[in-house]
Amino acid sequence: MRVIRLVDGSNQYSLPVIYLHTGNDGECRVNGKPAEILGSGPGHTDSLEEGQWQIVFSLDCPMEEGAFVSFGKEGPVLSIGKPVGTFFSLLPVKGGFVSLSQKTHLLRPVRVGILTVSDKGSRGERKDTAGPALEELVIPLGATVSKRAIVPDDRSVIAGTIRDWADADSLHLILVTGGTGLSERDVTPEALQDVADRIVPGLGEAMRRKTEPLLDRSILSRGLAVTRNRSLVIAFPGSERGARQCYESISGVLRHAIDILNGWEGECAAQGGHGHSHG
Repeated sequence: MRVIRLVDGSNQYSLPVIYLHTGNDGECRVNGKPAEILGSGPGHTDSLEEGQWQIVFSLDCPMEEGAFVSFGKEGPVLSIGKPVGTFFSLLPVKGGFVSLSQKTHLLRPVRVGILTVSDKGSRGERKDTAGPALEELVIPLGATVSKRAIVPDDRSVIAGTIRDWADADSLHLILVTGGTGLSERDVTPEALQDVADRIVPGLGEAMRRKTEPLLDRSILSRGLAVTRNRSLVIAFPGSERGARQCYESISGVLRHAIDILNGWEGECAAQGGHGHSHG
């Protein structure tokens, strides 16, 4: 699916590129000015008003409220709101440029949990910065963070939280930060193994391989990934820098993994840029 027109309602003219973002007041903006963004497939020509913009896509895929439109890794991510006539409303959750012929994907919403493992953090003695950083980083996946918690370095508590989020809340992705080192209290990898249906070894291997040039001691990190039911669970280092670097080293495959786990691969409203799965 590609962008074939960018239409300004005030003068009914097209631009080759626009910049979408959300202002400090939470208001949607196009090229710095307050605006309402409406999307449609080809052939929809409802009249626009001043302050409205229409993005016309090349395909008429089924649009679902609560889903997302992604414009690629560096582009914006827009949430799909309620239908407006023959259009559907769009709101930026991540800003960026939209240009003609830009490739886009419709994404089902991904429910995410962020679990910070820290004795001091659970007692309020240390501010958690890694968890909020991961919340920001998952936005391009079409993600909604629906669970957050800070727990001590306790194997049974970590495992119990993950089990509840995967089983009762059916989260698609659970990101755990902290407790992946070599100290006696670092038990996060063991907790993940306690709840795992399967190990996904390549994700942990990639995190260490890709971050070693940045910090040689990163090879001591015991970060890993497992699945439980349809949930993908990944353990990251506890520092913000370490969590960011490790997440970015595997971010390109996460949407694909979630789609496969949930049987979404190949659906119009779940496409993440791949047309096939790998067994």
